[in-house]
Amino acid sequence: MLPPLLDQIIQALAGFASPIIKDKIQRNETVIKLLQQFKLDPEHPPNDFSGVYAYTLVEYGIGRPRQLLEIFRHEEVKQAFRKAFDHNNPSILLSEVDTFLDSYAIGDEVRNLGLDVRREVAEFATVFIEVAKRSRTPSDVLMSHQLGSLHKRIASITEQLNRLPSLEGIRTEIARLAAENYPALPGASTGYENSCKAIFLAQQARGWFETLGYRFEKNYEIWSDTYFEWIINIPVRRNRYDRILVRGIAGEAGLADVIALRQSVETQRTDEGWLITARRISQAARSEIEKEENRHLGCYTFDELLTQDADFSGYLDWLEAEVKRRKINTKYVPLGCNKEEIDLVTKRQIAVSRYSEQDGWIDGYIDRWLDDPAKEHISILGEFGTGKTWFALHYAWVTLQRYRDAQKRGTELPRLPLVIPLRDYAKAVSVESLFSEFFFRQYKIPLPHYDAFVQLNRMGKLLLIFDGFDEMAARVDRQEMINNFWELAKVVVPGAKVILTCRTEHFPEAKEGRALLNAELCASTANLTGETPQFEVLELEKFNDEQIQQVLSHQAASTTVEIVMGNPQLLDLARRPVMTELILEALPDIEAGKPVDMSRVYLYAVRHKMERDIKAERTFTSLTDKLYFLG
Repeated sequence: MLPPLLDQIIQALAGFASPIIKDKIQRNETVIKLLQQFKLDPEHPPNDFSGVYAYTLVEYGIGRPRQLLEIFRHEEVKQAFRKAFDHNNPSILLSEVDTFLDSYAIGDEVRNLGLDVRREVAEFATVFIEVAKRSRTPSDVLMSHQLGSLHKRIASITEQLNRLPSLEGIRTEIARLAAENYPALPGASTGYENSCKAIFLAQQARGWFETLGYRFEKNYEIWSDTYFEWIINIPVRRNRYDRILVRGIAGEAGLADVIALRQSVETQRTDEGWLITARRISQAARSEIEKEENRHLGCYTFDELLTQDADFSGYLDWLEAEVKRRKINTKYVPLGCNKEEIDLVTKRQIAVSRYSEQDGWIDGYIDRWLDDPAKEHISILGEFGTGKTWFALHYAWVTLQRYRDAQKRGTELPRLPLVIPLRDYAKAVSVESLFSEFFFRQYKIPLPHYDAFVQLNRMGKLLLIFDGFDEMAARVDRQEMINNFWELAKVVVPGAKVILTCRTEHFPEAKEGRALLNAELCASTANLTGETPQFEVLELEKFNDEQIQQVLSHQAASTTVEIVMGNPQLLDLARRPVMTELILEALPDIEAGKPVDMSRVYLYAVRHKMERDIKAERTFTSLTDKLYFLG
């Protein structure tokens, strides 16, 4: 007989129309009322499995069609949840439910809804994990610093899931939640035979393999306290595939693990065997893998495994060379920045925070932003010539040095920096076409497909730096500019970190610019769901006297530096980093007493450069012709 409580809950949920989900406040109030109706405390779930399951059904079910909710009444589904959480192993959950759905004949009513049932079950599971984590006493919650509203937390998780485009992304989110202070249910068995410490690695690996299109053999899956094993099928040609035994290890992978892998490969008669671990591999294990008799075996950290199919080395070599070609690695001068603080009610500025040398300049601010999981996107504004592009390349280069250093030391890899100059992709009609051009044509990065980038982004492996939004959005109307912004914002998903640079002048009104970059203006065409991403805005500050002197000293003799520093007009122009080279180029004309302003300095500098080019025979046209065409 079906549990009467679930019958009652589903009947109550079916009484609410789906549009209610669009009104978050009304939805929250409805969920709380329903929980109270069924004697469930909105902030403290019951500590038994049935209570947690019922609580989850209320949280998940508002706005869902009844035909879908009926699936969660099936005893097989409920038992899959019970087994997984009694064993403290969410991976079992997805495996058990997949097996059930393979054998379950989904009725026409559910099929006609056009829903991805596996995705829906995974979303239910994600909410269930969070509820289970809170199914302790209030004192336990206090000790683990989880005083925030459970209901608000679940609402936030649900909104994040709505922004994940695929089931693999939800699996990754499940892995993150499971690894985040995850306890067993009260009274659950935690014997070593039923608990795998490599659960987070397993979820990440499964999400990556599924993204690559690898198939899992369902008749082989082993879980132990310190390892798990799967067999995956990798297509090699039409109707042919390689069978790979994957053994995931909690902690350091050692020689004994290589031996165990080899034995499993021989027993299961697979083509290859892969030993994977989150971070560490012993030298003995690596030496054993190198032996000729083990040529069919591989041993990888998870980051090394990713690089087998996502090799960015060619792009990173280009980035290193580009930074050195521009001499950014030797001539870059740290930049200051400021951030307006806005009253959330009045939308008026109440303060301006400035970040200079004592705060680590803008580099220090971005470092702290990267470490803040609540923030996913930051926009950096600056006037013409204030150093936006140089900062983008400089910070990417610094991050690259950290990345390569971590590779050498075998520690956790930081995010891999990707600088995307939007000027080169102004004609891209979608973020997918932009990245397809970037990955596959311009830099020939051997990613299997665009979905692999999406998964890497969700797993927190990338730092995306979009440089020059103003250049991409030039010569378009206001609404198209907003649409362009939201198209780029599609990459801002849980786990992502995105930087966007833009000229301040691109927004005639500062208020509207802030509204767009804070994600307050909506796109007319984007199909947005859930909450807007967590955006914030910084503005670069112009050089102070010390910075001007520092940058000039990289390029000129001390006497020349003194000339510039002693001329108020030149000093004012030099507050924009881009003007320093032009000032030095134009210095002969300036010293001759010619008028000084930005346009004239530019003209003097260009003329001197042209004269040098003509003398060096690097041009086919005369100086007069060049100046004519410039005019």
